[in-house]
Amino acid sequence: MPFQEVSIMESRRKLVLDVTVGGASLSAASRDAGVSRMTARKWVERSKKQGVDGLCELSRAPKAVHGKTDPATEFALLEMKDKYPEWGARKLVVRLQEERQILLATRTAEHILKRHKRTKPRPAKTECQRFEKLASGSMVQMDFKGLPNSCPYALLTVLDDYGRYCLAFEPVPDKTGPSVKAALWELFSIHGLPDSMLMDNGDCWGRRGERSVCSFEAWLMLLGIEPKHGRPGHPQTQGKVERFHGTAKLELAERLVQPSIAQARPILKAFVDRYNWVRPHDSLGGQVPGTRYSPFPRPRPNQLPEHYLPEGATSRCVDVSGYFSYKGTAYRIGLGLRQQRIELKEDLLGMRAFFAGFPLSYLHEL
Repeated sequence: MPFQEVSIMESRRKLVLDVTVGGASLSAASRDAGVSRMTARKWVERSKKQGVDGLCELSRAPKAVHGKTDPATEFALLEMKDKYPEWGARKLVVRLQEERQILLATRTAEHILKRHKRTKPRPAKTECQRFEKLASGSMVQMDFKGLPNSCPYALLTVLDDYGRYCLAFEPVPDKTGPSVKAALWELFSIHGLPDSMLMDNGDCWGRRGERSVCSFEAWLMLLGIEPKHGRPGHPQTQGKVERFHGTAKLELAERLVQPSIAQARPILKAFVDRYNWVRPHDSLGGQVPGTRYSPFPRPRPNQLPEHYLPEGATSRCVDVSGYFSYKGTAYRIGLGLRQQRIELKEDLLGMRAFFAGFPLSYLHEL
């Protein structure tokens, strides 16, 4: 016959009955039950006061909670969550302090939101190498926000690398060079010229070959802006603008797509204003990006500068096919520089092409 399992409740009941009815001593009853005399006495005394119901486990929750958040603060946090439903506790406590002068610990806010079922599971973090420029205008990141093909416009994003300040989240007619140049020309008149611009390798920038120069890159170089490109297949290089797009998708959702550019502009402007001046940024220690922004030191000229070569420079003219010749060999430098003159001079690894003062490819790479 197999052994029968006895519940804890049954063991306690047997111990109490052995003492109170069977006349067993407390020592013998506790020895049979495998507990101490102190534990046996506790259950016998409790059964005398509370009956059999007193043998069950009592709640270990404290009868009073010292330092509990007052209801008014809790209500204010939930109100702030209703106002900014996409934000987590870290951002909400910053806004609580700034808007209502209420101090609340982030961990406490997390517990309150969790208790009211107002949290979402956090996505798993992926480790990546981070970089950040040291001043506004040192580098800007640029990309297009992905939208459905049916959308009547494209969304151009330009973000300052130093403070993550959004310079433009602009609906433009399409992703062609003229549309991008027109939007950037206006943007540069407001903020000034950056030192460099980081982009991906998409066709929207006219970049067809890894070593060739496109017309958009040549346009940037004439303005004194160094074009930079992330490695193909590595969107994390533009992590700041990719993160911005994630925030826009979360907070705007279906409102990203509007029937026209005119209807999209006020919605996008309101989002950018909130992102730059209201929404605390974790990577900035809870500050808003606007606190890290200042106009770029170099003003935009009234017109695109002409290209001049230093006196006595060795130069070649790029033909309409994007080629130039040097010592009997033809080299393809790119259609973006056709009918422009490039400079050739010795550099660390040999003869190299230059345009508007910016180094291009070495001849042996072409």
